[in-house]
Amino acid sequence: MKYIHKLSKLPQELHFGGKAMSLDTMLRHGLPVPKGYAVAAEGFEDGALCPEAEAELSALIRTLPKKYTYAVRSSAVGEDGAEDSFAGAYDTVLDITADKIPEAVKAVAASAENARSDVYARSRGISRGNIGAVIQRYIPPEYAGVLFTADPVTAGTGYMSGSFVRGAGGALVSGEKCDGSFRINAVRYAYEGPAELESYGKRLHDCAAKAVHIYGCPQDIEWAVRGNRLYILQSRPITTIYHNDREGFRINDSLCGDFLLSKTNVGEIFLRPVSPATYGIISGITDFLGIPLISDVCGQLYCNISGVCSVLASFGISEEKAFSMVSDIAGGIPDSKDIPLFPYDKKLLFKKFGRLITQPKPKRKSGRLRGSNIPELINRIGIELVGEIHGITSTEELYSFWDERCTPYMTSALKSIVTGLSVKPLLYTRKKLEEVCGAELADRLLSCRSAENAPESLGMLIAVEDVLGGRMTKAEYTERYGHRHTDEMELSMPYPYEDPDFPDNVIREYKESGADVLRMKADCEKRSREAEEEFLRQYPKKAAWLNKLLDKYTAAVCGRESIRSGALRIFCVIREYLLKAGELTGLGDDIFMLYIDETRELLSGKKGAADRIPERKRIYEEQLAMPNFPSIIRGRYVPDENNGDDIISDGNSIICGSAGSCGIAEGYVRVLTSSDDADSIEKGEILVVPAANIGWVRVFPKISALVTDVGAPLSHAVIVARELGIPAAEIPAGKGFSVIATANTRDK
Repeated sequence: MKYIHKLSKLPQELHFGGKAMSLDTMLRHGLPVPKGYAVAAEGFEDGALCPEAEAELSALIRTLPKKYTYAVRSSAVGEDGAEDSFAGAYDTVLDITADKIPEAVKAVAASAENARSDVYARSRGISRGNIGAVIQRYIPPEYAGVLFTADPVTAGTGYMSGSFVRGAGGALVSGEKCDGSFRINAVRYAYEGPAELESYGKRLHDCAAKAVHIYGCPQDIEWAVRGNRLYILQSRPITTIYHNDREGFRINDSLCGDFLLSKTNVGEIFLRPVSPATYGIISGITDFLGIPLISDVCGQLYCNISGVCSVLASFGISEEKAFSMVSDIAGGIPDSKDIPLFPYDKKLLFKKFGRLITQPKPKRKSGRLRGSNIPELINRIGIELVGEIHGITSTEELYSFWDERCTPYMTSALKSIVTGLSVKPLLYTRKKLEEVCGAELADRLLSCRSAENAPESLGMLIAVEDVLGGRMTKAEYTERYGHRHTDEMELSMPYPYEDPDFPDNVIREYKESGADVLRMKADCEKRSREAEEEFLRQYPKKAAWLNKLLDKYTAAVCGRESIRSGALRIFCVIREYLLKAGELTGLGDDIFMLYIDETRELLSGKKGAADRIPERKRIYEEQLAMPNFPSIIRGRYVPDENNGDDIISDGNSIICGSAGSCGIAEGYVRVLTSSDDADSIEKGEILVVPAANIGWVRVFPKISALVTDVGAPLSHAVIVARELGIPAAEIPAGKGFSVIATANTRDK
């Protein structure tokens, strides 16, 4: 077996550790990473290279150019991961000649047992993975720095923030030195910072954006500049940013970024927390379309206003105009300046839509959606599929049915919905009318103009009169409206058509209400006509303009309602599929605690997913018991979280600084200037030091908070503090506070 491989060509069957795999991935995608080699963890035995790996290393060293120096770095299994970083826990040996590499590899391997990695692992409740090594050409930096593609505290991705030093970057990440800071507008590129780094800003931005795209999450990037060339030395996830636990069904998108979320529209559809099955389908559709539209906060769904506006901004639309375009649909949301945006690559949208448009036609003619009344076709074919599902008698047949019948139907339906939905009139009509005649008259003008063009939701009531008048049978009413109810997109909830008494119950309730929907509709039409007449008296020359505007608006409103009604038939098909799966596997309604891919795993004979059901049921029941969350959320939202009372200052003792890890702590302050005195720290104390480097990590489990003069939030120590949940802040000297010169001072 070969243990040493070139970066960019690492085989999958060996374990090279997180750092090596990250460097390998970036090189494969064309990022400017110094070339080198990786030693697999399997090449080490008892902290030293095995004889075969040692021979490989000797052979490699003979081929390395002697005019360069080299860097040997750790690459442990689990290091630089999405949840755990082990930042600075292992050793690195820099700027050595080729003949010193074996000794450096041995030293790096030995660091797997050091106190730093042990403290980190115990504090995180994890085990240390086997260690490998990376050997690269050393780049003597003219500048070196760290770049966060998102705010490590708020998770906002509108700006990238970084710091740098002149020369090697060790002093920066240790918190000992910082020569400057900068930030980059990630939505519309703009550099803000020292002029000496401005020429590298765009290249750094582009590399960082590519890294985020590669890994799919915000990155903590180490970089260096030499000879007017930019090098990426490392990229790892910002582990302090919350990552949704899809497998455990612990989802809170408000912790994954700085977003403005609104329940308008989405909250009206999903009145209760969504089950795992529903979450899986909704997130799958969102990913399929490539639009960051829906966010989940502990089961309650929101429209991601930031996502929608970010997509619009990617096409060059200003923030103000993007806000204006969505404000009518989104409802009462804050002013546009309060909408955080994030980078969005419009190429993704083109790619997703291109695939959608070019999807192959279903083989069966009955599955093709062609014609003028697409929603009716979606309805009819959906009903046919439900009938076919009812007749399935084996797990094998049901498994195949998803690929052969369900997927082509759903894809074709989504294609028809996306390409056939007209939203432009919904975005602009009200504003155009208000500009001419004011808000009050505009509201009256936007009423439906006749019973024939009534929205589908109103048609459901009008049809009751048709049943009572003998113009529609109960069976016809059930077929047309039996899929509409308050929880119509929640897969775990029964649809009305599943109850044979559905039409009789509707009729009884309608009669008991004493309502006359036809008269109510007639009154609405009358008000609409009166509003039009009033408008034309004031603006007689705008008759054609008004008629055209209202026709398009009415068509868009009714079309959206009709398409939504048809789209719900997709959910009927999915629910019936899951019900049949629950019947054939013996899980019953517990099947709704699984995602569709897990359900299909069960149908194929793999049983592991069923083990997740009890814990997900517990979480889902907790979510169902929660009250409704706010209709508007900006930034982090954790239900029932007690953030403590507001801190009130008299204005004379304000201490200003930068948060590295948010939180509130109260206790005795231990002021130290040397880690030699670290043993004096008592449990629960707030540690105050000039700079907290990795040497302080061993005492972190004892402290309740960390305050430094320099370093936060870029030093390894503060990264660890955040990961341990320890509040940390940088308070520069001269901002109302500085570290007391006397060592080992303890004050309340």
